[in-house]
This record gives sequence, C-alpha cells and structure tokens, in this order.
Amino acid sequence: MSKIIENEPGQKLDIGGIELYYELLGKNNEGPTLVFDSGYGFTLETWNSIKDDISKFSKMFIYDRAGIGKSEWDNRPRHSQQSVENLRALLKKASVNPPYVLVGHSFGGLNVRLFASTYPEEVAGVVLLDSCHEDQNKILPSLFTKEVQEDYYNQFTLEGSLNEVEESLEQARTSKSLGNIPLIVVTGGLQPFHTTESMIAWMKFQGELANLSTNKKHIIVEDAGHAIHIDRPQIVINVIKDILDMIKNNKR
Repeated sequence: MSKIIENEPGQKLDIGGIELYYELLGKNNEGPTLVFDSGYGFTLETWNSIKDDISKFSKMFIYDRAGIGKSEWDNRPRHSQQSVENLRALLKKASVNPPYVLVGHSFGGLNVRLFASTYPEEVAGVVLLDSCHEDQNKILPSLFTKEVQEDYYNQFTLEGSLNEVEESLEQARTSKSLGNIPLIVVTGGLQPFHTTESMIAWMKFQGELANLSTNKKHIIVEDAGHAIHIDRPQIVINVIKDILDMIKNNKR
C-alpha cells in the first residue's frame, strides 16, 4: 500500500516490510530514467540544486535510503548491497522500468557501482560525483591531520556504522568492472580538509574509478568541493546531458 504525502511530489511505497520515500520528476518519456543516490546521511533534498533543470529534459528518480529523510528505518543492514536491493525493489514497485542512468555522490557512488556491476543489463550509464573508493579507509586516514582523522571516523552515526561502511567498501572491491557502460567521473578539486598527501591519494582513487569502464570521461572541477552538484550545479547538469549523449552514441 502506498502513502501519498500531502504537498509533496512523491510518495512512500512498501518494498517488503519497510516503506521508502521517493519522487519521480520530469515529463520526458524518451530515454533512460536518471536515478540518483545521495551521499552518506543525505536526504533527497541534496539534489534540489539541480532537479528543476534536469527534470525539464529527463525523467529523474530521487529517494531517501532506509532511515533517512522520510523513509522508514528497519533492522536490515546499512551496507551497499542492501541499499542496491532496496533501490531495485523500490524502482520495480514504483513501475520505473530500466534502463537507468545511475548517479551517485560520495557513498552513493559505492551503491551505484555495485548496482551497475550486479545488474549491468539494467544500466545504460553511470555518473560518479566525488565517489568513495574501496581503498579510502586503508589509505586516507593516516594522511589526514589528527583533527580531520577524528572527524572522519566520528561521522558514521547518521545511517549505518563504520563497520557497515567498511562492508560497503569491501562489496565495491569485489564488484566487477563496468565493461563499456558509459561512465563519467567528476572530482572536486577544492577540498581544504585534505592535506597535500591525502588529496594526491584521492585524485589517484578518482582516476582508478574512471578506469572501471572502457567508455569513460574524468572531469576535475577545480573550484568545487566534495558536493560538486551543490557548489557547481550547472557543471553537473551539463555532465548529465553529456552522459545521455554518450549513451545515444553507444547505441549507434
């Protein structure tokens, strides 16, 4: 049974013991649906900076993961594999059919990578916005200042524990490459919490993410931080248009 929420463009759907909230935007019925997965602890409102523009030219699906925003909390794990299965079930229940273009920010990048490698036949393209990398917890903390290191480890309280984040990183490590699925990796070049050494490592990680597909682009946005879609929304809007063009060209 779905619940319509007054004055909201979306609704909640029961995917089997838990209700998740989503919004389906856009009037364009041509082409794949854009599916957005937010960073750790962020609600679908994180996409407010770009959703009005993007929904003018494409269908756009945004949602709150379990326990975030308007979605319910349950006892299922908070790792990427569970998030992938939850999202896939929600898309099916909402009658949003593949193919999808998956757009993941930060922790959401782990989720969309795993979705694309698990169900490649359902995915037309992938965009990673300053996405997490499976090796980041092995390399980055020792390169941070002590203060940033403490903040980094203490952040994992909003959805899922540090252990569940570690599980997600391991799940991404064992995921397959994306083959020739069109991929755009976008990296923010202005991240003052990094040291010089940790930023070098982060850029290396981002380059490795771009190599997950043989059909890829890597864009560094020098004047954007970690939340590129908030700092430089027009660039991300252009990237979305670009991935849709890559998908069209891939079919020729």
